[in-house]
Amino acid sequence: MGDKDTVSTSANLNSELNSKVAEPEKSWEKKLIDESPKAFKAFCLFRAMGYKRSIKACMEMHGIEPKKYGSWARYARLYHWNERAAEYDAYIEKETERELLAERVERKRRQMEMLNGFDELVGKRLKTLDPEKLDADGAMDLLERSAKLDSFITGADKESSKPVQGELAITFADSFKDL
Repeated sequence: MGDKDTVSTSANLNSELNSKVAEPEKSWEKKLIDESPKAFKAFCLFRAMGYKRSIKACMEMHGIEPKKYGSWARYARLYHWNERAAEYDAYIEKETERELLAERVERKRRQMEMLNGFDELVGKRLKTLDPEKLDADGAMDLLERSAKLDSFITGADKESSKPVQGELAITFADSFKDL
């Protein structure tokens, strides 16, 4: 049994190591070969400016003397600041989308938990109701509220309203608008 545990543990470690193989550094994360630390620091300030970045605005924001603009412009050209910053922006956009999707999934999960809890409460309440005292309006009210909550949480209320078979759907063409 001890050998089997060792092999299993060893295999787990190998798979963890393989999954954590260092990704190559992104162009915006590292100093380029000939780029000086000073030029890389300037790039990092420029990169952090976001979509509306410019060398002039970056220098003004960080209190850098305007006479250094020529050096910064040369750094930007030599070390491809715009391209590296655009790659950074694309990465940030993807990460933001990933986080938003994860938040939506989590929100939907919590909503479904609430709906299930509500269903349990309604089920318990229905068992305590005396059928003789429940009138048709009360029963329909409970059913309607449950259906509305269910369609809200599952998103059925947001689906495009397509006519159901047997319903009459009338659509007016724009050409008849002024008649």
